[in-house]
Amino acid sequence: MKSGIIYLVGMPGCGKSYFGKKLSSELDCALVDLDKVIEEKEGMEISEIFSSKGEDYFRKVENEVLKETTEECGFQIISTGGGTPCFHNGIDYMNQHGITVFLETDRELLIERIARKSHRPLMQGDTEARVDELLKARLPIYKKAQISIAHREVDLLLNDIKSLRS
Repeated sequence: MKSGIIYLVGMPGCGKSYFGKKLSSELDCALVDLDKVIEEKEGMEISEIFSSKGEDYFRKVENEVLKETTEECGFQIISTGGGTPCFHNGIDYMNQHGITVFLETDRELLIERIARKSHRPLMQGDTEARVDELLKARLPIYKKAQISIAHREVDLLLNDIKSLRS
């Protein structure tokens, strides 16, 4: 591994932010939320970027921010956007520069969580159909992550990460 970075990847609503907070606390390291960095850089929310500048523009900025954040020194956890691994060879880049952790989540739980948050730009309309569409497209990419966890305790994930770091 070339750096001390842990990338959390997975579908919107899978718990990347939640697990990121838990891991950063347990491992005593910084947590970077890629979407928040993008919002700060662009001066608008993700949904506004999508509606005013389009998805292609967003993905370009997302890739730039991923690389800038990765180049920063130090041990850190990066909570990525749901599409980050899926564009511009994101998963391959992350696998080369750190530990990638795919947070697998049941389809039904994703739908329930996403339905509660209306600000997700790629989840407008029929939530179930959209989740199914994204799962079909993204799951093979997420599965390239070095660690895959499904309903596991943070302690088990910590053990996996500690063993990869040693």
